Amino acid sequence: MVKIIIIGGGAGGLELATNLGDKLGKSAQAEVTLIDKNNYHIWKPLLHEVATGILNEQADKIDYAEQGQQHHFQFIQGTFTNLNREEKHVIVENLNNESISVPYDTLVLAIGSTSNDFGTPGVKEHCIFLDDQNAAIRLRETLITKFANFCSIIDEHKATAKDKIRIAIVGGGATGVELASELPHMVETFGNCGRNKMCSDLLDVSIIEATDRILPALPEKTALNISDTLKKRGIHVLTKTMITKAESDSFYPKEGDIISADIMIWTAGVKAPDYLKDIAGLESSRSNQLVVKPTLQTTRDDNIFVIGDCAYAMQDSGRASPATAQAAHQMAKICYENIINMLNNKPMKSFNYVDNGTIISLHDTAQGVIKIAGKQEMNVKGFFALMIHRLLYRMHQASLLGIVKTIRFAKASKEMYKNKFASLFTHQD
Repeated sequence: MVKIIIIGGGAGGLELATNLGDKLGKSAQAEVTLIDKNNYHIWKPLLHEVATGILNEQADKIDYAEQGQQHHFQFIQGTFTNLNREEKHVIVENLNNESISVPYDTLVLAIGSTSNDFGTPGVKEHCIFLDDQNAAIRLRETLITKFANFCSIIDEHKATAKDKIRIAIVGGGATGVELASELPHMVETFGNCGRNKMCSDLLDVSIIEATDRILPALPEKTALNISDTLKKRGIHVLTKTMITKAESDSFYPKEGDIISADIMIWTAGVKAPDYLKDIAGLESSRSNQLVVKPTLQTTRDDNIFVIGDCAYAMQDSGRASPATAQAAHQMAKICYENIINMLNNKPMKSFNYVDNGTIISLHDTAQGVIKIAGKQEMNVKGFFALMIHRLLYRMHQASLLGIVKTIRFAKASKEMYKNKFASLFTHQD
């Protein structure tokens, strides 16, 4: 039986495993196996909501083993560590820290990406990243601890009118902007859960961006509108500010004053994990992404496909496809069709990324653009944009769970959300 291994259960990897399991695993045409270091899936574009308590990861997680049982694929929890192309097997470190060898006929790498610190001194040591659900939970715990400690200082009358919780976020992309917009609401909710002296006025949030504006993927007018919205909410937007060094409580820009912070978060830039650089002799980019042909097969091994953030897929525009969830979704669809075609000796299809637009969630509203017929842009904002943003998430769930189960899933999640903040923000002494 043909063995298909998929490394990584993100937006692309889990969707691919689900579809291949339904098509090939159910009919016993292939043995489909998903490998991931975590045991459940959270949609990466919403990690900032996990970090700020908006999204309850226990309510919205998709368990890999359960998904595998329902969609005819196997799941192995473990960390991918190496690849042997000659013998066609991957090395995985399991939960017992044992190295196991898993053979494959067709391999798909959907490992995702990590934050890129660009080699900036001190960033790894002093900054919090937002790369996966575990990092998001750690950030949430750090924020809650900081809020609780600050509240104690207020109770002991040791805080002055000038004292604030300083949070600095490096990176003016979607993650940094959406995270910053949720923080004031998080503090207000913390105050409503028994900490009535806590409010958003005690926050000092800064977004630090090296280029001349935030959200470079959006049209300039839309990005400027979002920047104005953030400023009206008391968030500092610092552009043309390149960070050259980080210390335990400060960022050092190339020009200008030192930026002091109690919590330092880095969301600037993405790269594939360092261990992918030239792994097993495969061609890689400067950002460690594996270079693929239009069919999403690696340039040096047709038995290995790469999808998602770790794929360097050059497009007709002369640029590689972006590291976004919508690109991963589109890659998963083409990869699925090409694996089926390869097994049936049929012609392979080429991946052509289609930008369907970007919407940025600003807690109780949203702004962005959507593409009509893939070309004409339409600006959207307000409650309508927020509904589209939420619909994109439910569409992702529907691709994994089906429409009926997604509706049930959404209802169950809503019930769990009723007291979501209270369980997080009370008894944090």
